Amino acid sequence: MRIDHCEYPDDLLYDLEHWTWGRPQGNGLRVGLTSLQSWSYGTFSAVTFKEVGTRVSRGEVIGSVEGSRHFDVVRSPVSGRISDTNARLVGEPDLLNKDPYGEGWFADIEVQDSGEFSALIRLPDAVPLITQQLRERHVRCFAAFPDHEMFDIGVECAAILVKLNELLANSKAGTVVHVVSDDVSAEIEMQRWSDQTGNALLDSRSEGNFHHFIVKKKL
Repeated sequence: MRIDHCEYPDDLLYDLEHWTWGRPQGNGLRVGLTSLQSWSYGTFSAVTFKEVGTRVSRGEVIGSVEGSRHFDVVRSPVSGRISDTNARLVGEPDLLNKDPYGEGWFADIEVQDSGEFSALIRLPDAVPLITQQLRERHVRCFAAFPDHEMFDIGVECAAILVKLNELLANSKAGTVVHVVSDDVSAEIEMQRWSDQTGNALLDSRSEGNFHHFIVKKKL
């Protein structure tokens, strides 16, 4: 489900007090961060974990994350024992941005009492509170998390596209760029550019005088 353009999968349990999600599996719960953190904290650059085997109560720290805009701890949505952590995040912390509900999972908790699941909330019941949280924190989500951002205000779109082409020419396939422009012709020009170059225009949105585009270099 998309809530204010942010992804919140229907099949998960949510701890909205600590902004984590949980996916039951056997006698455990796989835990991760929600779109609120992945889009508001900036690009994640560092992740730490409590040791596997550590026992935690609901709300206790199981690790920490550092983004370009914010540092925070990650808290367990249930009581139990940390049975595994996603070691891949140590070398690829930006998976928390790019795939927070998949490859970017955080830790597995062997649950002490499955009755604690009742304290977590499912969709669609969670929608009103999630909507409120996203708006209070001014979270803006798009179709893909960008590797680069280009804010060119007061510049013609043609000049922006020259810079964009230069950036993508020196970037690997699949690179994602967030372009912001206030040129009134930007929407038409960006679609034309995508058609001509074969690079994907994944998302476009206008907010007041500003036009946002998410583009991805062709594979």
